[in-house]
This record gives sequence, structure tokens and C-alpha cells, in this order.
Amino acid sequence: MPSTVPVSEAVPRDVLLKAAADVMIEQQSIDISLSEIARKSGLNSALVKYYFGNKSGLLLALVLKTTGPSVAQLRELADMPISADKKIRLHIRGMISNYFRHPFLNRLLLFMLNDQDGIYAERLTEELVLPVARAQRQILEEGARTGIFKPVDPMLFYFHLSGACDALFHGGTTLKYGFAVDVLDETLKERYVEHLCSTFLSGICQAG
Repeated sequence: MPSTVPVSEAVPRDVLLKAAADVMIEQQSIDISLSEIARKSGLNSALVKYYFGNKSGLLLALVLKTTGPSVAQLRELADMPISADKKIRLHIRGMISNYFRHPFLNRLLLFMLNDQDGIYAERLTEELVLPVARAQRQILEEGARTGIFKPVDPMLFYFHLSGACDALFHGGTTLKYGFAVDVLDETLKERYVEHLCSTFLSGICQAG
């Protein structure tokens, strides 16, 4: 199926990024080829080299494009004059909503961070991992300081939350054959948001 974005109405760079994302979602895999991206986009695969250098460069651009707005919003959220527990609730909702739109995202990020050559790991760490970890630490420390949260290890919280938010979107086969769920829809997404908010906040909030 060709890309739904007419090439004449979009920058080829963005068409290629959208095509890569669409193929990953359709195949439920991050292991996609340049020929699949080219076929989906309706563009010559040589344009990948022109705009991104190679496929890894395209994947890096895709990760940064799909996470950039969320990272900026989290930085703003950390400074908002609202209680720390409300910040965590909004943070969880934001993460799950982003994974709902881009279910390949966390798998792709982990793949690139663990690339043996380490070519893109430093940039991803600097532009994505560290800003998220710093904002989470700020919220957790604020919550502890104001008596809302127990002391929480921010490193363990980072890994716990990122893994939990991604798990549902990485479990398509389990959903289908284990729980007879064929489509991960908006209703299920909202149920998961509420479940994780309840689970995390009950674990880190002070009793009473």
C-alpha cells in the first residue's frame, strides 16, 4: 500500500520517516529494509542516503522526531506549579500515549542505544535519556520534599516506568493468543493508563 502522504505535498525527508514508521507498525517489527521503506514511501531508496547518510541515520532521525515533543513537554511539566503526584500521572499518560501512536519506539530506542558500534548512543543519551531521567528525578525529589512520595531511586524508577509503559505495545502476540484481544484500541490504552497510574502512585506515595 503506498504512503498516504502525497510526495508532492510533503518534504521527501518527512515522507521517508513516515514510511519507516508505518512499515514498523504494520509489521510489528523494527527489522525493516530500505526497499520496504522505498516501496511504502513511493520514493527511491537512494534518498535515504541523501537525507540521512544510511538506514541507521534514518532510524536515529525517527527516534528523535517521535520523542522530541514529549521530552520538551516533560521538561515543562517538571516545572509546573502542580503537585508531584499529578505530574507523575501526566507523565505516565504522556509516555503511554506516545507509545500508542508509535508502538515501535522503545524497542527502536533500545536497539540503537545498544548498537555495538555506539555511533548514535551518545547523541540519544544526551538528547533523550538524560533529559527524561533529570525531569523524573526533579519530580520525585519534589514529591519527597513535599511529603507526597517516599524516597525513590530515580534510576530504578526510570527503568521500571519505561519498561512498564512499553510492555503492552510489545505484546501483540500475547494479547491476541493469551487474552483474545485483537486490537489495542483507545479504550484499552486508557485502561492501561489508569492501571499504571494507580500501581506506580500507590507504590511511591506516602501512606495516608
